Amino acid sequence: MGIKVENLSYSYSGNRKGKPALENVSLEIAKGEFVVISGAAGAGKSTLIKHFNGILHPENGRVTVDGLETRTREVRRKVGMLFQHSQNQLFEETVYRELAFGPSNFGIRGEELDKRVHEALSLVHLDAGILDRSPFSLSGGEKRRVALAGILALRPTYLVLDEPTAGLDPESRAKLLGRLQNIHQKRVGIVVVSHNLEEVLPFAQKVISMDEGRIVFTGSPDEYLRAGYSPVPPLARLMKELNKKGADLREDIFTAEEALKELQKLRQEKPERDREKSEKGAAETEAQDNA
Repeated sequence: MGIKVENLSYSYSGNRKGKPALENVSLEIAKGEFVVISGAAGAGKSTLIKHFNGILHPENGRVTVDGLETRTREVRRKVGMLFQHSQNQLFEETVYRELAFGPSNFGIRGEELDKRVHEALSLVHLDAGILDRSPFSLSGGEKRRVALAGILALRPTYLVLDEPTAGLDPESRAKLLGRLQNIHQKRVGIVVVSHNLEEVLPFAQKVISMDEGRIVFTGSPDEYLRAGYSPVPPLARLMKELNKKGADLREDIFTAEEALKELQKLRQEKPERDREKSEKGAAETEAQDNA
């Protein structure tokens, strides 16, 4: 059934005469779908996703997850939320207890609990040797992975991440995105809030773009790039600038591999254009001589 938002409005001040953080927002996210939510700072992205698992509740409108109202406890299990500063979500004495906290609150005990802890740790590629360590003794990247594993131990139907690659070096960002892709392949719905579209668009099935508390675009990554919405990934912007200078390149580009293929095509076409230009010039010269 998916996540369904119907005519959602929300204001932090509670003053409906003021500018709302969300205004008449409607959308649907299907089960197993990989969705990217984009938009400038203050567009309402983080406020929106906090409604998905009941952290916030609508002033007007309705939000349901697989048909359940978000005030129900089961929604907290279905929708796992990883915030930008995910290390702040850690609080237990050991990594094991951190990963076991969520499932144990839903009645999971004994061998099943132990299985979930090790399964979640494996999904984020951490060694079982850290289970007895304090999560606060880990590196920043490890803390983020432990926070993610703690959510995965609940086996959520949907995983929602707010700027998950913020503050990570390029290698760590690539690894995290690879892990999200693996998790998505296990039929977990992924919702990523990000302004670094060049990183996440290759994995996305749907893009939702927000501006000033409203949804201004919903569609595929290709449709998003063709529509010219902001922000535009750097590679797509490069293709657009080259086309302004006379090239004939695809502008719905968001991976280095696709950009390279387009540029190679341009390189292959140049000798042909030069030959045609030369032949045309020679023909014109010959015509003038004959005249």
